[in-house]
Amino acid sequence: MDDYAREMMDLKTLVTRTLEKKGVLAKIRAELRASVFEAIEEEDQVLQSEEGIPPALLGSCNDRAKQLHASSSGKLLTALICEYLEWAQLGHTLKVYLPECNLPKDFWKAELRDFSSKNGFEYTRNSIKMHKYDVDTA
Repeated sequence: MDDYAREMMDLKTLVTRTLEKKGVLAKIRAELRASVFEAIEEEDQVLQSEEGIPPALLGSCNDRAKQLHASSSGKLLTALICEYLEWAQLGHTLKVYLPECNLPKDFWKAELRDFSSKNGFEYTRNSIKMHKYDVDTA
């Protein structure tokens, strides 16, 4: 390897490490994963509506997750995970999580509103109080 190639490799390593330390590469990777899942989900929806073909991605939720999502406590747990991801501004992760779990886009908001009204407290968007309540009473 000549000096120029070695310098370029060193520069590449330095830039990569710096971007990783700042969290830039993780954000780019998350955004890319979310975009891939969204593209597949959109194509699945088109194929399902136009040709009646069952969705490839949306139907891929494993049996353990399907059982969890069928129970009321599992729905609540999943809704709290979604709420946390939105609260923590992890939107790309949420965009991957929902289709991977075969869940509708905003199902969790209604789930949390229902849970809140049944248990006598007000659910407000982006409120950490709800998380503290559930953890403290668990």
